[in-house]
Amino acid sequence: DPGDSLEPVPRPPLEKIGPAIAEQLRIAGGLAGQARGEGPRVLWLHGYTLDSTSFQTMWSLLPGYRHYGVDLPGHGRSAPIAPGETLRTLGRRVADFCRAEDIEHLVALSFGTLTATQVVIEAPDLFASVTLAAPSLAGGPQDPEVGRTYARLGALYHSVGPGPALTDTWMNAIAWRGVEKQPELQREMRRLVERHRWSELRDWGMQRLLQPPQTAEQLGRVQSPALVLIGELDLPAFHACADILQRCLPRCRRVTLAETGHLCMLESPRPSAVAIHEHLRAHARERPAPTERDA
Repeated sequence: DPGDSLEPVPRPPLEKIGPAIAEQLRIAGGLAGQARGEGPRVLWLHGYTLDSTSFQTMWSLLPGYRHYGVDLPGHGRSAPIAPGETLRTLGRRVADFCRAEDIEHLVALSFGTLTATQVVIEAPDLFASVTLAAPSLAGGPQDPEVGRTYARLGALYHSVGPGPALTDTWMNAIAWRGVEKQPELQREMRRLVERHRWSELRDWGMQRLLQPPQTAEQLGRVQSPALVLIGELDLPAFHACADILQRCLPRCRRVTLAETGHLCMLESPRPSAVAIHEHLRAHARERPAPTERDA
């Protein structure tokens, strides 16, 4: 049974993440990613300045699934945000990929939840389940301090270019609060941020992935059962987004992770994996019984 055993596993070092344990993917429209494991198919969308390798611990805690990680535009091995790209066009492109690959479940963290929410808006009944962790909404509540940090990042990019100043400014932002309590996790996340290209700041292309607004009416049409994961210590704006999702999504359950900040799946991987595992099992698609020919 997928994921029945959730034994603790060591966090895999980033240098061991690669073709030896994951199949590298090239996806239409300049997107890239990786896939690992066998079983029901789950797509994961990462946080800002991270990439699909950030989910390796979560994947190790959830055996028995075929995990797909897509690097969002301008992240990881994916191409920069294309001229004319919007949240709507990205959502449709990811939905098309999920149809082609027969993806059953969708999981996203923080910045990735914007795209995931747009995907289910564009394809309201495509997935057996969706999980939104530390959720954000286009046009929804925003933390003012995080907004000021984005402005500082943009100014730094245009004055000194990519480099340590951007990494330090971003990793000192309030959204990372709590990660410093786990030095190994903090080092790994810093290494991911250090290899981020920051191309989205060149022409403020990231702003195009924050619109159009995602409305209550659109959320009300989503048929996929949703799990909202939120850290107890997350910022008020993200709790407000979780409130909106819980109120507007027709089939939504909310789980709060104790003593956990914004990057909840990374800070508290085991409790997150338990909640996600229960959600995936509760909404697994029925598969035909094997025949003698299949045996």
